[in-house]
Amino acid sequence: MISPAEGQQEAIRSIARLQRILEASKLLNSTLDLAELTGIILKIVGDELGIDRGTVFVLDRSRQVLRSLVAQGMEGKAMMLPVGKGIAGFVAATGQTIDIPNAYADTRFDASFDANSGYSTKDIYCMPIINRMGEIVGVLELMNRARPLIQEDEQFLSGVSVHIGLALENAQLHREILEKRKMEQELRLAREIQQKFYPRIPESFGGVEISASSEMCEAVGGDYLGYFPFEDGRFLLILGDVSGKGIGAALVMSSLHAACRALVRHVQKIEDVTNILNETFVETTDARTFVTMLVMLVDTIGGRVHLIRAGHNPPLTITASGETMLLDAGGGPPLGIFPKIRYGREILPVEPGTVFVVYTDGVSEAENSRGEQLGLDNLASIICAARMKSATQIHETVRASLKDFAGDAPVRDDSTLVVLKFSDSPSRF
Repeated sequence: MISPAEGQQEAIRSIARLQRILEASKLLNSTLDLAELTGIILKIVGDELGIDRGTVFVLDRSRQVLRSLVAQGMEGKAMMLPVGKGIAGFVAATGQTIDIPNAYADTRFDASFDANSGYSTKDIYCMPIINRMGEIVGVLELMNRARPLIQEDEQFLSGVSVHIGLALENAQLHREILEKRKMEQELRLAREIQQKFYPRIPESFGGVEISASSEMCEAVGGDYLGYFPFEDGRFLLILGDVSGKGIGAALVMSSLHAACRALVRHVQKIEDVTNILNETFVETTDARTFVTMLVMLVDTIGGRVHLIRAGHNPPLTITASGETMLLDAGGGPPLGIFPKIRYGREILPVEPGTVFVVYTDGVSEAENSRGEQLGLDNLASIICAARMKSATQIHETVRASLKDFAGDAPVRDDSTLVVLKFSDSPSRF
């Protein structure tokens, strides 16, 4: 039976312990910097228990690994270990607190830590860090205590653990928010840079009306549109679609933009431009990355279109009388797959009043909420019905039809649309 004096002493110790936990909690909530916080944790615990070294591990649930931000005596050397491996990994996997008086007698201890650091581990006390929901968010590993841990020490650690867990979770969330903001800022910058790649295309050139647009389904995209006018009355359009989406496709698209600008200035034949681009992508990208491309040289004087199609969607032409043609003959494979391919051009006469439409698959394969695709037949019908309008009006009609067709369905691919309308006046074209 506990005497009144003993009970009073226990009450005094409990109040003192609670006071220390309260002070620790204030310190833990003094910063949202994760590295600074882990340093505070180790100082609080070290001062209270007389621990020589300690490590705070943060649990990465998605990758099932523990990461150390601060390990005393290992400054600048972050550690990472899988959940379930080693002593800290065992604690993260099981949620058990373990007290090992002789580290080398425990088979879970990795002696290479001492061999690499020059440290001599004698004993280890390792416990899970729990948040207020009872979930493990990290592991606290303490080494080489100055004295045996008593029940009061374990009660302190148990009491402060939830505060540590809450502080760690808040700091981790704060870091994730900062990283997300930084990523969003970088993506906005990348989008702005990519939008500057978009060419300045006039509404008409040499009697050919032109209307074009490119829309990205993510912050950055993989569709490329190049426009190059020449002094002899011709102009060149290059339309490319990089495989994949997002940042990876955008990086390849940036390379394509730079390569096209350089080649068009110095290479005369569109076959040579296409062949060199193919060899470039074969050499610089892996087998999973390729580019479909349409190279179209419009001869406004001769009334012809010179066309090279490298795995790209076939252009649609609609004459003034309503005759629709899908230019799907010929062509070659996408760029970047097979080396030493030699692409050849098709030369097509164009009647006055003809509408010529080139696009990426984000247009023809646009999906609605039922998973149905717009398809080439519907696209051709939309264009045919609007063929008597200007290129700008036809373009607006197609875009509006795409929006109506898709409805509330998420946009899953970049889409680029170019509408050319050749003058119905023989004197102008």
